[in-house]
Amino acid sequence: MAKAPGLVATHGSASSSLAAGQIYLAGLRSNILSDMREPSFKAEIFDQVQRLFDLNGFNDHQLHCLLSFESRSAPDAGLLRKALAATIAAIPILGARYVAEPRPFWERLEPQESAAAFETAATPDALEAFLVRRADEARSPQVRLCWLEADPPAAAITLNHMICDGAGFKAYLYFLCETYSRLAADPAYVPPRVDGDRGLSQVVTRFSLASRIRALLFEQGDNNRAGAREFPMEPSGGDVPFIARRRVARERTSAVRAHARRHGATLNDEILAAFYLCLFRALDVPPVERLAIPIMVDMRRYLEPGAPFALLTNLSSTAMTSLERRPDEPFDATLARVKATMDTKKGGAIGVNAFFKLDLLFRHCGDARANRILRRRLENPLVCMTNIGVIDEARLSFAGVRPSDAFLCGSIKYKPYFQLAVTAYRDEITLSSNLYGGTADRRRVEAFLAEVEAELPADSQA
Repeated sequence: MAKAPGLVATHGSASSSLAAGQIYLAGLRSNILSDMREPSFKAEIFDQVQRLFDLNGFNDHQLHCLLSFESRSAPDAGLLRKALAATIAAIPILGARYVAEPRPFWERLEPQESAAAFETAATPDALEAFLVRRADEARSPQVRLCWLEADPPAAAITLNHMICDGAGFKAYLYFLCETYSRLAADPAYVPPRVDGDRGLSQVVTRFSLASRIRALLFEQGDNNRAGAREFPMEPSGGDVPFIARRRVARERTSAVRAHARRHGATLNDEILAAFYLCLFRALDVPPVERLAIPIMVDMRRYLEPGAPFALLTNLSSTAMTSLERRPDEPFDATLARVKATMDTKKGGAIGVNAFFKLDLLFRHCGDARANRILRRRLENPLVCMTNIGVIDEARLSFAGVRPSDAFLCGSIKYKPYFQLAVTAYRDEITLSSNLYGGTADRRRVEAFLAEVEAELPADSQA
């Protein structure tokens, strides 16, 4: 790949150019002094719910991204730091800290405190340690980037899940790339402020009162349920966070897509069917017993096409799928049952039940009481799946330089919870699972991801 103008070919410029980022950050302060008169931001419902997931021992509410680059084509570290600072100035909630009072809120901090958002690592191990390190929402900033000063270079980015979901994280990455590219062309560029409604009301108000009541009464099955069967793990003790990932090669991914098309299914249907078959074995589910797997649903589907929404927000819900185990059933038959389930879900108001319940709870009980109720009654599924979707290579461009590999994943789970995450980049699927566990747990999770890939069909007609 040709080197873009203004970019360096190696990692050696990082330390020499970081000072430029500090100077630029100081300049940003003068540009946003008027904004500093705003002392805080409202803590939205899902900001609080994501924090409860951590307090209740479900996950650590962090989003993770890893970008790998070729040795001779990589972003400039100093310009990357400058772009990161500019995005924090443009999206002020990223430069705020969470204040957990009875009525919680986000408190704006001084812009120079966001300098801690950028770090460097000398080794891949140090970068991996950064990638799984959780941030403290009570301190600023809420987005962090670590640049690997090695050959080949890489970047790890984490963002507080309280701020946004996976779709929002992708939007932020594209915004970071656009800001970098514009700064490469014009060093004086300042991105416009990103603002908008971060609440779930923008989805809830799209439905009539009758529709909300109907969903509350008749769609209880979409609620998260803890379940009874746990993914096999070692007893807790000395657990550390890790992200296990497995990349499915382009040719293999192409064959799976072709199989899905031939059966009128989606790639998500294919992976969910493989996930079910592997879990039936791993969890030793008896014949005809049902296993429930919640999947994530992007609720932006209910907004008008092209309608504006806040760049960083949580608009994800869950939908419950359930399948009975049929021993010796061929993959295509399992896929047909998964497809039928998903088609039925998509034909209705998928995912809305949880949104309506949370909206009702917080409006009538207030933040403090709603948090107390959820702390006691919030259930999380023992196994679940999320598909963060395709990472757009065209938009993931740092002034013409694109990562050779990229993947995103969500929060790191605490035992006994287990989640399969899926992303795709350059026509290759990445399967991942995050866990606080030991060495034996990691080996078991990595073997399970390999089993899921092996279960995916290869279409002989591809």
